[in-house]
Amino acid sequence: MRILHIHPSMLSGGIEAMICATAAEMARQGHDVTFCSIYQPKPDDIFWYQLPESVHKETLGKQSTGFSLKEVFSVYRFIRDGHFDVVQLHGFFYYFFFAVLLLPRQKFFYTFHSDASKENFKWDTRFFWLKKQMFRLGRVRAITISPASQQSFLECYGCKSALCMNGIPFPSVSADRNAVDEARITPHTKVFLHPGRITEAKNQLVLVKVFDRLIKEGWDVVLLIAGNEEDDDILQQIRPYFSDRIKFLGLCTNVPSMLAKADGMCLPSVWEGLPVTLLECLAVGGVPICSPVGGIVDVVESGKNGILSKSSSEEDYRQAMLQFLALTADEIAQLKQQCAGSFQQYHISNTVQKYLQEYAR
Repeated sequence: MRILHIHPSMLSGGIEAMICATAAEMARQGHDVTFCSIYQPKPDDIFWYQLPESVHKETLGKQSTGFSLKEVFSVYRFIRDGHFDVVQLHGFFYYFFFAVLLLPRQKFFYTFHSDASKENFKWDTRFFWLKKQMFRLGRVRAITISPASQQSFLECYGCKSALCMNGIPFPSVSADRNAVDEARITPHTKVFLHPGRITEAKNQLVLVKVFDRLIKEGWDVVLLIAGNEEDDDILQQIRPYFSDRIKFLGLCTNVPSMLAKADGMCLPSVWEGLPVTLLECLAVGGVPICSPVGGIVDVVESGKNGILSKSSSEEDYRQAMLQFLALTADEIAQLKQQCAGSFQQYHISNTVQKYLQEYAR
């Protein structure tokens, strides 16, 4: 099967990690897989460089941000001339409209990587009515990544979607010293990692406020924030909280290795799809401490393979942190074992099997 995955770029993020893992696994299973980046790849597009040689890499070479009619036609011509069996979209950007409209025999699939109502921005909102018709008529077939994501699509578009749960390959983990080791102030310091780009969805302002309170209350804790600076306004809001116990690391490429050494992973998100970092945390036996949003609730059973707060509010997330900090060493060890044991169903091979079944329909 000739399969095209197409996306604007391969910057660091959960969507890009999923594209990389899914394309690589499809190629490993013998399919002819191409990934096309609309933007010219940059040195920090880490997942572009992580795509294996078995995946063909193409770029349309877009340089500047913003609307460009040129790229709309470039995308159309690339898909038309590629003779792909399947075109897999990972965001319904305006670039794709002409291709969908003018290539009626081409199979198009679109994966919703977040809450469906949150995936309409700027130009997308102007064409929402058209997107809705495309999904309802089956011109583009929707794929959702968790039961919560599937429900959000039904509520937003009024039609059904296929369910292909997110998955990842077992992450590569290094035992070398990393930022988690360096952050321990005393032998008893508990180090927590928040892997996520600086955005409204990740709720970092609440996170730093919670840790600021815990530190002032005398808890021997450290918070490390690892992610690229996507929203500078939010970064400036959280910057006054930075200290030797609340540190911003910026973009990190060794998150699984850090998760393996951290005492817990913090994810107090306001909304989510099904975070790749959550699956990475479980895979390495880490403990996720999360808000009950998106696909998180489909994966984490509080007290069994992580801890869920009651909401994304500051006080509720603080209570979830206190619940974890009250655990004994034996209870934490058992919880970590249960986290690791819950990962297997989210292996990328299971995800790709579901995708291929949908492609064959």
